[in-house]
Amino acid sequence: MAKYILMWQMDTSKFPADPKEAMAMNMKMLETCKQILKEGVGRDWGCFLGGDKGYAIGEGNAADIAKSTWQFTPYTKFEVQQVLSVDEVIDINKSMMQ
Repeated sequence: MAKYILMWQMDTSKFPADPKEAMAMNMKMLETCKQILKEGVGRDWGCFLGGDKGYAIGEGNAADIAKSTWQFTPYTKFEVQQVLSVDEVIDINKSMMQ
């Protein structure tokens, strides 16, 4: 199963001007994050101090990750990178030495 690191940043210009409406929308997105973690596609999630940026770790295939991120469009922008484990890198290195 592939692993991904997702760096996210809220686009606050897309949020409602009313602070209570903005907070309600933010809470809805946080509940969606919790659901993604519960379903197992998300493995970890964190918010950097300041509140509008953070990271997530996901597992699955590209379609799983796309489905998860698209739920937050257009309020959050993502930079997504697939990552390899240390064992995967060792296997690649060994195969190149033969």
